[in-house]
Amino acid sequence: MANFRVRTPARLLFWRAVRFLYLLWGGMILMRLASMGQMRFPAWIWDWPGFASKLTSPVGKGLLFGVGLAMALAALKEIWELVDILLLKLLRDGRRER
Repeated sequence: MANFRVRTPARLLFWRAVRFLYLLWGGMILMRLASMGQMRFPAWIWDWPGFASKLTSPVGKGLLFGVGLAMALAALKEIWELVDILLLKLLRDGRRER
């Protein structure tokens, strides 16, 4: 039999909240920087001028904006599931009290 770790609801909610904040913060920062044209890349990227020029082109900025948008949408899905888990837990606790 497989050994499955039992996750407590508090730990599950904590990791979901951390993942939500990471996705939301990262997505918003990436979208803002890509849309304003303020992307700063590490020095090792400039060792490959062809790759660096593609990232700084409008298509590259659009791709980075798309990745940021996908992260923001994933954060929306994550908070939706987090609220769903909390509501189900509250409803189950309310039914037990009856």
